[in-house]
Amino acid sequence: MTTASALALAERLERVDWVGSFDRTRSRVALMREFMRRSALWAQETRCGEWPFFDIAGHVDPVARIDADIVRVLADKIGLQQPVVIETIEWALNFAVLSDIHADLTDLSSPFEPLVQMYERGGTFNLDAAGHIEVDTAVIPKGNIEQALERVPLELDEESLNALDES
Repeated sequence: MTTASALALAERLERVDWVGSFDRTRSRVALMREFMRRSALWAQETRCGEWPFFDIAGHVDPVARIDADIVRVLADKIGLQQPVVIETIEWALNFAVLSDIHADLTDLSSPFEPLVQMYERGGTFNLDAAGHIEVDTAVIPKGNIEQALERVPLELDEESLNALDES
């Protein structure tokens, strides 16, 4: 299924420079942490045992699926990455479909927007064998849902994110 929001998100993701950049590491780390916080909220809302990387839309409405061709085109553009990166892109697109077909969705913040902005600000991330999340040269311990829920919400506007990188 393809919806207006999903197509708009796919276009944003097509414009990402997936090679990466190290000049925005602080904001990218903060965005990953914000994604983890929002993912924890959605894990609670959906009573899902998975976290932080999971198909939120699939737990709300399994019908909310992006067309596989769109994911295939983006995966080809991105090239070889850890499978979780391609999965998060598909899940973000599924969530965009879900948001369009369910106007009555909970008033929780969009879970994937911080992750999409992290991609837009300089590429991808990695997972290491110890369960850490690597963003550029920074290593973020995964921690647990409770720790993620305690984080203060991050402002996602460009000015606030740029300020993090300038400090």
